[in-house]
Amino acid sequence: MIKRTLIAIAVVALLATSVHAALTEHYFGPDDKSYAVKVDGKDEVRWPYEYKALTVCTIPIKMHVGMYVQIKECKDKKIILQQVDCLDIGKGVNDFPCYLGCVSLDVRANFPVKMDAGLNKIGDTIKDWDKYWEGDTVDGDGEYHPVKVCVKAWNTVIWKAKPGDETDVGTIEIKVKPQQ
Repeated sequence: MIKRTLIAIAVVALLATSVHAALTEHYFGPDDKSYAVKVDGKDEVRWPYEYKALTVCTIPIKMHVGMYVQIKECKDKKIILQQVDCLDIGKGVNDFPCYLGCVSLDVRANFPVKMDAGLNKIGDTIKDWDKYWEGDTVDGDGEYHPVKVCVKAWNTVIWKAKPGDETDVGTIEIKVKPQQ
């Protein structure tokens, strides 16, 4: 009796996990319905028939996406240092001449970003300088966010530079890292 019950349970389990293939009707002629058969007591199916494909498994597709940061129109940006009162940048009269310049950037990323920068001197016009940010973080939402980086210089050696509105005195490297 137990064996029959186990066999009956196995048959029911087999039927519960099976998938029936759907059929498409095909007629031999425009009005020819004489070659029909019944399948599992269902509607008539005309021969020859085709099986329809049924979904029995769905597999997710994943992608390795790296960290992404973009600065809009970076190649068109520049900082032009202009002479300011040394008190405006937190220095004293003994630090004269003093300069300040800023540039606004639109930054987007796919992860939360902390902005940083490195300064590189060109020539020996700049003696002392530093940089600071106005807004140094960017949300990782893929939208552009405005930030501003400024460079201040003091104790500059302007007599070592050629006069002009845009004399090269250095570069700034914009750096990013994940915000912690």
